[in-house]
Amino acid sequence: MKLMSTPELLKEARSLTVAERLELIDQLIESVEMDSDQIPPEELKSELDRRYKSFLERPDEGEPWEIVRERILRNLDAAKNRRQA
Repeated sequence: MKLMSTPELLKEARSLTVAERLELIDQLIESVEMDSDQIPPEELKSELDRRYKSFLERPDEGEPWEIVRERILRNLDAAKNRRQA
């Protein structure tokens, strides 16, 4: 099997539906493992700390990722259907 270059992969990915691309993004993110010796940049660490503190102060605010993702997919599908109409 021939390995594809990044531009070739991107071209193939663009031929997927929006829902398929979002699923691919999810799978790619899940496949990335941060090495234990890597420390996130200070800005990222600060932002994550801020968001975590905000969550601890108001844990009932916000929604689980699964619900947000489904809403995004529905909105994208609706927008796609409007463009095709």
